[in-house]
Amino acid sequence: MGISKHICVALFGGTGERFGAPYPKQFVQLGEDPMLIVTLRELSRCVDIDEIYVVAEPSSRDDVYNLILAKQIKKVKAILRGGATRQESSRLALEFLKRSGTPADALVMIADGDRPCVDPEIVHKSFLAAEKTGASVVAIPMSESVLMSKDGTKVAQYLPREQVYTVQTPQTFLFATILNAHIRFRKKVVTDDASLVAMLKKPIAIVVGSKDNIKITVPEDVNAYLLWKAKQK
Repeated sequence: MGISKHICVALFGGTGERFGAPYPKQFVQLGEDPMLIVTLRELSRCVDIDEIYVVAEPSSRDDVYNLILAKQIKKVKAILRGGATRQESSRLALEFLKRSGTPADALVMIADGDRPCVDPEIVHKSFLAAEKTGASVVAIPMSESVLMSKDGTKVAQYLPREQVYTVQTPQTFLFATILNAHIRFRKKVVTDDASLVAMLKKPIAIVVGSKDNIKITVPEDVNAYLLWKAKQK
């Protein structure tokens, strides 16, 4: 059976605490628009994405809805309530897709809403890799030496840097696979979705990402985004 849909789940569950903002991070201004709109607009421009489902921090859903409506981000199909953690937010979105009749052979891309520098070519490669393998993760190879420490004071071991990657999003999966992983390992604590698929012993293709795929975590990251945006002109 051929792939029926290319779906994007965009996670905007952050409260803004680490960023230092008194409001959810998705409302941080990136130039003329809040990050929510910047990221969704970039995702909407990707021809490979058919539908977008926004996962928002529960108390901000009305504000998110009004912003998306005002800016006419037409690929957005629903605004969903986020969970207490990123992991729970992803699972809740996947369960919603299941209830909505999403076919098992759909491809679901999970993207961090605080990565506004969306590269359509990386999105395209992510869907292609997931269609072939069943799962793909965007990651960049390490360029510096990497070590492990058990207590933060002494070196436990060095890792071969040619085998180590820094994980980014988007991460793309066959819908049946990622839903199964989230349900089966819902009590495991992980920091990204591909970790759960790895627990299923399923193959995961690597799509080489970019250092421009900035994650907005602290105020200084806004300047990095603005520099990236200036380079696009």
